[in-house]
Amino acid sequence: MKTATAPRPGPPHTGSPPRPRHTGSPLSPRGALWLAWRRQRTVLVTGGVLILALAGYLVYQRTGMAALIHDRDVADCRLWRDCNGAPLESSDRLSDAFVRLETYRAALLDTARLMLAIPAVIGAFVGAPLIAREFESGTAALVWSQSIGRVRWLIATLALPVVATLAATTLLAGLFTWWWWPVRGTFPDVHWGDTLPFDVMGPAFVALSLLSLLLGTAFGLLLRRTLPAMACTLAVTAGVVYGLQQLRPHLMPRLTVTAGVHVHAEAPFGGWYVGSGYLDGTGARVDGSVCKGLGGWPAIFRCLDRRRLAEEYEDYHPIGHFWPMQWIQAGICLAVAVALAAFCVWWIGRRRA
Repeated sequence: MKTATAPRPGPPHTGSPPRPRHTGSPLSPRGALWLAWRRQRTVLVTGGVLILALAGYLVYQRTGMAALIHDRDVADCRLWRDCNGAPLESSDRLSDAFVRLETYRAALLDTARLMLAIPAVIGAFVGAPLIAREFESGTAALVWSQSIGRVRWLIATLALPVVATLAATTLLAGLFTWWWWPVRGTFPDVHWGDTLPFDVMGPAFVALSLLSLLLGTAFGLLLRRTLPAMACTLAVTAGVVYGLQQLRPHLMPRLTVTAGVHVHAEAPFGGWYVGSGYLDGTGARVDGSVCKGLGGWPAIFRCLDRRRLAEEYEDYHPIGHFWPMQWIQAGICLAVAVALAAFCVWWIGRRRA
């Protein structure tokens, strides 16, 4: 004999299967973004830890250097000249301060070299494998066979690296600029317009990193192989850095200072030297090497007198050009990066699965 069982209480039956509930945070990624996070989280988390360690080092160095400059009262002094009207040789206190500042100069340049590699590393080790690895593993074809579109998949794959690149490089560029600014005219061999430190400061560093990331993505999309895409990204990023160095002096009109050949024309404090030479009687420019290699200043002066070159000139960019040139270079890099992103979207949209 069968015994009747009471029905269990529960929600009313609606005729359709229940939907899975999202149990995570409302801000946690979902869908294609969740898939991209799962595949990239190791690289992003590792990179984040390294970036935070470097940021801590920048803060430590800048704090120590600022304390030294304040305690010794050597702000805005040129290392090889005088300071606040006092010759360097006349003060042991100044001499000791400049010796200690030299240690920060070496740390500044070494850190700048390390940071200059970051855009290439981002492009080669984050951007290039981003799409190429998906092709090599077949994940791209698997995802495209689902309901998600290829363009949407590409945007979701790019979103996290782009946001991480912007956040990390903005932090590092801001801290390095903060470190370098108090000694922007102190060291004779560190000019603000040179690749080091210009390309690792301000918006120029952020835009260059984003451009390298998009370069790697584009090469991965075109070549569909990780190692060739990485090699091409490294080579092209290095070429971009070299090209920007050649282009930078022409981003804004340069200024000129003139003086007699016995006085020597020199750019004001903080100026970036970009060229020099002599002026003849008509004001025409003559190359600065015209009397070089004659064995000393008396012979050089006699040569200048024979050629009737009584004045010399020096072209420079004042420190006031620093931020405009930063934004101009950043605009150039961002324009190319946006063009590369548009190319990637167009390319992925026209490919067959």
